[in-house]
Amino acid sequence: MINSPLSFDIVSIELLSAPEEVEGFSLDAPSANIQHHGSSLPIAGWVSGLSPYLVPSIDIMNGETLLKRIPVQVPRPDVAVHLKKTSATDNKFGFHGFIGTLGLHKSTRIDIILNIYDPRNQSRVKKRIASIHGAKKNNFLTQSKYQPLMLTAIGRSGTTLAMQIFGEHHKILTSNFYPYEVKQSAYWMHLFKILNDPADFENSSHPDKFERDLGFIGHNPYTHLESMRQFKEPSRLYDYYNKKLPRELANFAIARINEFYEIIAEGEQKQGAIYFAEKFLPTHLQSMFNDTFTNPKEIILTRDFRDMICSAQSFNEKRNNQAFGRERASDDFDWIHRVFSTGAKRVAEAWSDRKDSAIHVRYEDLILTPKTQIKRIFEYLEIDSSTALINSIIEKILKSPGESKHKTSESPEKSIARWKSEMPKELIDYCNEKLSNELKIFGYDQ
Repeated sequence: MINSPLSFDIVSIELLSAPEEVEGFSLDAPSANIQHHGSSLPIAGWVSGLSPYLVPSIDIMNGETLLKRIPVQVPRPDVAVHLKKTSATDNKFGFHGFIGTLGLHKSTRIDIILNIYDPRNQSRVKKRIASIHGAKKNNFLTQSKYQPLMLTAIGRSGTTLAMQIFGEHHKILTSNFYPYEVKQSAYWMHLFKILNDPADFENSSHPDKFERDLGFIGHNPYTHLESMRQFKEPSRLYDYYNKKLPRELANFAIARINEFYEIIAEGEQKQGAIYFAEKFLPTHLQSMFNDTFTNPKEIILTRDFRDMICSAQSFNEKRNNQAFGRERASDDFDWIHRVFSTGAKRVAEAWSDRKDSAIHVRYEDLILTPKTQIKRIFEYLEIDSSTALINSIIEKILKSPGESKHKTSESPEKSIARWKSEMPKELIDYCNEKLSNELKIFGYDQ
């Protein structure tokens, strides 16, 4: 018997009162106090909008991350009878889907959000109706020649500076060229998740169509329960897809990562390296690395979010381009709300989930007290943190001109608290309101 490398315990289920736009709601799966083996978790139930409101779909959210959107389109004649619907075709109240648990936080809350539509004015609103509280367990830690050093941050936080510092240490491998955006390990681990997550004909590979798209590979469509039931011994296939295959995929991903960084080590003449460093946005990937590698390390890098906004604005002006999400926003207020507020919340979620294993470094401290911060980082990594090495890194990195195309202030010191002189008061007030909790968490004054 092969033990499942991944399981998810349902600790409790929180049901909220139905909003005024909803006639009824029920969550049929999952159930509380149940342990789900494998990497898929069923989400099923029904919902009915109170006329004239409609609920065409539900969103499954993990913090700020959309895990899946499930359409409400499953026929439920039993619900139609319960709600006394007279039309024979008016019975599509059900929803049913699966989410992958690989990459979720150790202890997590999964929210079920109703997407409510009013056809009278074509308005849409989202309302939380239930939350699933659970705990993930894993058992597929894999040996690797190199261990990940994950630099978790959002744009304009000082990640390029941090990567330059890492690249100067003989124990750390990086892509070692500006802007340090090669994310080979992230790619292979994301592939691991995609190939391991449950089948989804609606949003991913379909068994009748997948070979037509030469630029896309999605979830394995044959992991669907209906597909497995066609075989004589479906339980053996279930064990294969949920127990053996995840281990094989993890081994495959780690082997590819090691191969790539062995090439980097030879080119950089760092045959004694033990870490590879890459930039990461706060996503599912960090949890996957922690699930898979035996000694992963993570540095959560923050910068005053108001300075980040000023830096991003200056960078866009310098390049005469709209980047960092500004191209998706109607104005600066919308930009702060859609991009920086969401990003700040995700960084705070990452720190809350992994503060027992990661360390938090502030960009401001790295600039103002570089010796202390670099020593702290290297000691956390348990690698050479000698004064001579740190002084040489500071001399080379912090006292050199650096990449002029990347800089948006006269000096690193002048990049600190620039928002006080550059940001209009109305934007300052808006930032302090939208980012209040995250500024407090990471020690920034308002």
